[in-house]
Amino acid sequence: MAKFNRPGTRAATTSPVRTEPSPSGWTFEGALGFGRDVKSELYLLAVTNMVGEQTFYESSVGRDSRYAQLIGEIALADPEWIARFLTWLRNGAHMRSASLVGGLEAARAMVAAGIPGGRRIVDAVLQRPDEPGESLAYWAAAHGRTMPKAVKRGISDAATRLYSERSALKYDTASKGYRFGDVLNLVHATPREDWQADLFGHLLDRRYGRDEAIPDSLAMLRANRALRDEAAVRPEVLLDPDRLSKAGMTWEDALSLAGTSVDKAKLWEAMIPSMGYMACLAEGTPVWLPDGTTAPIEAVVAQRLQVLSYDKSWDTRAVEYGANQGIRDDPVGKLIPITPTAWIDAGLRPVASIRFTSGRVIEATYDHRWVRQRQSGPKAWEWTTTGDLKIDDRIPTPLTASYFGDEGDARDGYFVGAMLGDGGMTALTPEFHADPHDGAAAFMRDYAVEHGCEVREDKRGTIVRMRFPYRQWRRNPVTEVLRHYDVRGKRCERKALPQRPFSRDFWIGTLSGLIDADGCVRERRNPKSAYHASVEYATVSLRLAEQVSDALLRLGVASVVRERPVRGIANHPIHLVEVSRAIAVVRLAGLLDLRIGYKAAKLERAAEKLAHVEPARSEMNGYDGSVALDRIAAIEDAGVKPAYCVTVEPSNLFVANGIATGNCLRNLRNFDAAGVSDAVAAEVAARLADPDEVARSRQMPMRFLSAHKAAPSLRWRHALDKALAASLGSVPELDGRTLILVDTSASMNSGFSRDGTLKRWDAAAMFGLALARRCKESDVVSFSSDWNGRQPTMVFPAVAGESLLRSLDRWQHGGYFIGGGTETEAAVRAHYAGHDTVVILTDEQARHGFSNDVAAAVPTSKAVYTWNLAGYRFGHAPSGSGGRHTFGGLSDAAFGMIGLLEQGRNADWPF
Repeated sequence: MAKFNRPGTRAATTSPVRTEPSPSGWTFEGALGFGRDVKSELYLLAVTNMVGEQTFYESSVGRDSRYAQLIGEIALADPEWIARFLTWLRNGAHMRSASLVGGLEAARAMVAAGIPGGRRIVDAVLQRPDEPGESLAYWAAAHGRTMPKAVKRGISDAATRLYSERSALKYDTASKGYRFGDVLNLVHATPREDWQADLFGHLLDRRYGRDEAIPDSLAMLRANRALRDEAAVRPEVLLDPDRLSKAGMTWEDALSLAGTSVDKAKLWEAMIPSMGYMACLAEGTPVWLPDGTTAPIEAVVAQRLQVLSYDKSWDTRAVEYGANQGIRDDPVGKLIPITPTAWIDAGLRPVASIRFTSGRVIEATYDHRWVRQRQSGPKAWEWTTTGDLKIDDRIPTPLTASYFGDEGDARDGYFVGAMLGDGGMTALTPEFHADPHDGAAAFMRDYAVEHGCEVREDKRGTIVRMRFPYRQWRRNPVTEVLRHYDVRGKRCERKALPQRPFSRDFWIGTLSGLIDADGCVRERRNPKSAYHASVEYATVSLRLAEQVSDALLRLGVASVVRERPVRGIANHPIHLVEVSRAIAVVRLAGLLDLRIGYKAAKLERAAEKLAHVEPARSEMNGYDGSVALDRIAAIEDAGVKPAYCVTVEPSNLFVANGIATGNCLRNLRNFDAAGVSDAVAAEVAARLADPDEVARSRQMPMRFLSAHKAAPSLRWRHALDKALAASLGSVPELDGRTLILVDTSASMNSGFSRDGTLKRWDAAAMFGLALARRCKESDVVSFSSDWNGRQPTMVFPAVAGESLLRSLDRWQHGGYFIGGGTETEAAVRAHYAGHDTVVILTDEQARHGFSNDVAAAVPTSKAVYTWNLAGYRFGHAPSGSGGRHTFGGLSDAAFGMIGLLEQGRNADWPF
């Protein structure tokens, strides 16, 4: 019988991601782990690294430190390899932040060792006009102000290559810490042509407020200024596509300039020829709901929730003088519950973190829309985007969000608030500490008696310790109240109320109890003898401080949350909620029912003395008393994160983290909402589906899936499906039978960022189903395990001729995301049935199995390919030879290596 010459014999092949032959460590789930060589470890980490973001098993600091260490080590050992790798990482794998950080760290290590080539690497990884500024910001934060010449010259080369009139209009905004002019000042970029010399001079002038005149050679900048000036008088000029293109006008600016006076369908049709391939808006942050609770934006999108929005559009026209100007509509309207017309998952997007003087923070994409108070002239509103926001801009916050649920009453609220402050809630018998003669102690006595509890008092100096025991072996009714409101057992920094629809009375009672327990009323006079007062509440729980601030604002009382430099309980920082504006103090006095006599008297006296401060009744200086203004204190880049949003009408505003912010619209939805014609829509669809456009866009495949979820009409589905297929063009065609195992364990439910819901298992499902479509015959299985050790797996049935988007919809809604442990070996054993090829899409963090190799059930003559989506140090199986190979990434860039191995050829790095 033949021993070697058998059907299906494969050629021995090798692949670049190599492990040691025997395990030397452990996966995080306890299985034996195979260590990789440094290049392999770096490769798998880099192609999944969002920089600054933790994963399920690894902290952001540890992950970034490991990344920088590997970059430095390989840059010294093989500078030519690191140069090729980082260039491919930016241009082939489309990993922007990872390649930028990698390029700078590689150059730093090479300069220190006297190795040339750092300048070329830095220049190669900077591919977008805002990235020279990004690189300076990273370097300053990581390594200080001193910068080696090689790094400086690499950034200089990139600036010369990337800076143009169009890029200046789009990216040189005041929201950036390093403007284009700052970059030119620091790296001394050399212009290539006369027009660029004029541009550089203009950028420097603009940085320092000297840009009144624009050189004649900068035709686009001159056209942009002229179009803006003319549009302020005649917005209909924005309907000229040629002028829009010549002026380099972004669609965000065009919409803002047009306001409500231009037909939206015609405006979109005019903008479409000069628009980017996948422009969109998104942001992710807690959103106020009509029942008095909040929900993160991703939950609003996933659950299709209502939001709080205004019942009319705001008048954002510039204030003009003279005849025929019309009457200005100053009121902003009523804040009401509204069902969005769209819930949008925008995928991974670069975002900025906007911090307000109130202490509130919102993270938003750079094209997210805002309405702000105009900087000069009469303080009317104007639309803008995150990219154009400036420090000290004033953004509206609602003072009429008086929407609450119906759970709880004022007495329960006061009891819970007082116990969160001065109560003991961890023992079986609750206790409270207070002055025995004040109203808080009297209330607690009455409350305990109402619930059938005893009151035992142990006086300790001026304070009494009050305990509320109940009959032996019976549930304590007071303890049950604490348990009902989910506060029992919570200590120090973990104190907070659950997200439940509490009533208005409950919140007023809670605030009263909290301020009686841990608050104060301050009175003072300034150097001019003017009377001032404030109400303050202090806690070591940041979450509770944020909840108090939110509840106050819903009641029409603006506050500020600050962190004190002193330390509180268990050395935790103290968070202070302060109400200091005159009208806010007056409003709060009319709401609270303080029971501690001296605090109540102080607050009453403050309200009487401040009641005359009439101008403060309108916090917009006479514009509209139903909103306050929150000033922007800082704007910082926050990296790349999943982004979501909603579309609301008619105001295009909703309340996010207590701030009135603009809604986000996918442009496909914009086109439909505006009534763009079928002929124009067909042109857009053709462009979407064009493989060359897909390649030029450098969009990750997940972005097309997000666009599909956001698009309201079926006329985009076919184009998006073709675009997604084009973005996965490197996924190979496999002969024979293929088993595709998609890891849907709990660790694969880890988001790509700490505040988003775009998961690693989303990418695994997408790649797995895309591969299945190209296999001659395939079986697709979702695998995991429950916490009792059982191995639930779900076979995904194929539907002939089904599109990839439809398959993904079926996977999403069919319960194929399981959660649980990573029983990879058990899944392979259960489902391998003589398949020619096995592909496992996973983070490789398998649990302990029956052998050292999760693929032990597969003969060594059959290929097992692992697609890694996390980049941890140890893998679940050997790799590099013997039919066992590992690849990875969030794009299709490395799939081509599988095709080479299937053809019996050795696979090298994909660069």
